[in-house]
Amino acid sequence: MNLCMIGCGAFARQLHGPVQRHCAQEGADLTLAACCDVDAGRARDYSRDFGFARCYTDVIAMLDAERPDATVLAVQPEFTCGAASRVLARGIPLLLEKPPGISRQELARLIEAAATGRAKAQVGFSRRHTPVISRARRILDAEFARTPIARIDYEMLRFDRWDPDFSTTAVHSIDAVRFLAGSPFRAAHLAYQPFVQGGREAFGVSVDLDCVSGTRARIEIQPVTGGNSESAKIHALGQSLAIRVPFPGKHIGDGAVEHWQGDELVAAFRPEGRDPPETMGIADETNAFLAAVRSGADPSPGLQDCLQQGALMEAIRLRVTEVKAF
Repeated sequence: MNLCMIGCGAFARQLHGPVQRHCAQEGADLTLAACCDVDAGRARDYSRDFGFARCYTDVIAMLDAERPDATVLAVQPEFTCGAASRVLARGIPLLLEKPPGISRQELARLIEAAATGRAKAQVGFSRRHTPVISRARRILDAEFARTPIARIDYEMLRFDRWDPDFSTTAVHSIDAVRFLAGSPFRAAHLAYQPFVQGGREAFGVSVDLDCVSGTRARIEIQPVTGGNSESAKIHALGQSLAIRVPFPGKHIGDGAVEHWQGDELVAAFRPEGRDPPETMGIADETNAFLAAVRSGADPSPGLQDCLQQGALMEAIRLRVTEVKAF
């Protein structure tokens, strides 16, 4: 399998490159064919540091020359749709970093490109693949079948994130709740709290969700708090899960999952690995994508699986307060 990489910036270097190098070293059938970045120096350095055979500055030139069996894309959100649609229209399986376009229109364009090329895509909502959330999902499947989830509270706190558009990061929390709930959303109510400092503006967001399953959820998104953390609590009749999501940063503690029943801690899980590609889910995400390409299976989540997440991300960007139909 020949793999190509599009986007060789800091995020790709920290997370994707080490995983790709490891996968190529461990798997005899994986060849790191080429990488591409508009900055020739970044492409050259990525190729050298992670073992890609060639480097390019033009996506089309790389795709035409290399004809890869699979491609990974990690570029700025505003460039994702343009690059991803070119890959998908050529019928090449694609793992694309979230979000899959910055609007519902861009996501629709990607779905159309995938249909044209009969290509399969996996969206990089990596929270699903973090050891703590994937373990929590397994506990939910095994232990919560007779006591359906009543409530999910998810909190995403960040320090000094005065991004003009934080929705493209906040969407991680939306997808995590969608995955943990195991149910599509029925409706959402959103409330906003503005913060202004030194001419900069940011918004805290509270998202109240009703799920088709009957689960109710609240997501608290605060981009300019005093520290970084991400956590979830899941409640059902007589039992609860507490999740702490780890990722790099001096303010972030180790990840953990605790399962409580009848006021007793019945199970606790802490992931052993501490490397960012493992704790942030990039390693398992990449392995799942490559396995799907090899077997011809549908990767998950696919583009069609992300319609509700995209709609809520756009609602946050536009400061919409009610979403009653998805």
